[in-house]
Amino acid sequence: MLYKVVALGVVGLAAALPAVDQVPTGTYKGSKTVLGESINAVAVMDGATHIDLTLSGSISVACKQEPYSYDGSSKITLPGLNTKGNCVYDALAGAPLPVAIKSVTYSVSSDDVVITAGLSFLTVSVTLSKAGLLETPAISAAEHNLWWNEFKVHHGRFYPHNEEARRFAIFKETLNAITTRNMDGSLGFHFINEFADLSTEEFRATHMGYKPKTSTHAQEELPLEVATRATTSSIDWRSHSPSVLTPVRDQGYCGSCWAISATEQIETDVALATGHLFTLSPQQVVSCDTKDNGCYGGNTETAYMYVKKAGLEAESAYPYISGKTDDPGTCKYSSSKAAVSISGYSTVSSCFLGFCKEGKMLTQIAKSPMSVCVDASMWQTYSSGVVGKSCGTSLDHCVQAVGYNADHGYWIVRNSWGTGWGQDGYIFVEEGSNSCGIAKDVTISKGATNATAF
Repeated sequence: MLYKVVALGVVGLAAALPAVDQVPTGTYKGSKTVLGESINAVAVMDGATHIDLTLSGSISVACKQEPYSYDGSSKITLPGLNTKGNCVYDALAGAPLPVAIKSVTYSVSSDDVVITAGLSFLTVSVTLSKAGLLETPAISAAEHNLWWNEFKVHHGRFYPHNEEARRFAIFKETLNAITTRNMDGSLGFHFINEFADLSTEEFRATHMGYKPKTSTHAQEELPLEVATRATTSSIDWRSHSPSVLTPVRDQGYCGSCWAISATEQIETDVALATGHLFTLSPQQVVSCDTKDNGCYGGNTETAYMYVKKAGLEAESAYPYISGKTDDPGTCKYSSSKAAVSISGYSTVSSCFLGFCKEGKMLTQIAKSPMSVCVDASMWQTYSSGVVGKSCGTSLDHCVQAVGYNADHGYWIVRNSWGTGWGQDGYIFVEEGSNSCGIAKDVTISKGATNATAF
């Protein structure tokens, strides 16, 4: 009896251990869809020292004869994998988001290779098999939970016990929205960011805020030449010297975009007129402009008209606090502290019966940045790339167009959701198709100067 137990133990142990000659060799293929972006992987291994690794889809890698070693159990080591100068590392450096391969493992029992990578702060695994280019399920329940935990750690989220389940459900809805937007193909690249636990309704209420003007009078536009893409040169006011743009703002949990957009345009116009860049106070506009609704929305035109009457203080004298309080606060404006003044505003472009004057924007961008109000309903998850005409045209947010890229035909737009959003706080919007309604409400201030008389 004892002999049989020992014999069975030895047999079981032998079955659990890999055969000496069982090593990863041959061609392994796998595919995975991550948030609407496909990743195809092919690994050709010689069973001894080298691997040819190819990744295609949203990530592009084509590296031949990469050295590797196998520990005889599960671990495959590629020396220098995450070191600058290595073929794989350098190829991944061009990805839309930071990508690093965390591990490569081999399963003797299934003869599969698993590549696990870090995609920004998320962990993503792709299984490669000799059976062919097998599609791994897009997002499994286990990955939902893993990514939720990684999101909370990365963004320092802590929820009351009765709130956790609701926020997790919103997070999964955001993943679905990201997938849909990436699959559209004309909305740029979208990814999980700090707003992934906010519902669409919550985000709209706290991070947008455009309200149409109550006046129905047609807007008088500047008599600008209508330029074309073929005749327009690239310009990026972010690199202008002397500087005409203040740093990217974060409006926080207050629908003050309209006030920030007007304030930033006035800053720019004063800087162009005087050579001096002031950092001005959007808080004054939020708190004191009685024609608009503070954190609950407004428009740039009435903001300009308020500043025409009152002037505008420096932010150092009247700091922005509504982003943390979600409250416009009480007006504390002092005419003696006004730093700049304007005489009004001018409309660069508007739309009538569906016809917009985006060509006038091409003319104006050579002269100055412009305040633009847009449809930002799909911007919550934007990460990079060019947003096209699928964006929508129902205005709900005001920002500033600060440049134009002629080579690829897009506007460079400064947002007010902090530098952690988008491309360091910026988004690229396709030119020529009124994408996001960008040509519907475009203005600059008039008579901007640092000479005040209030």
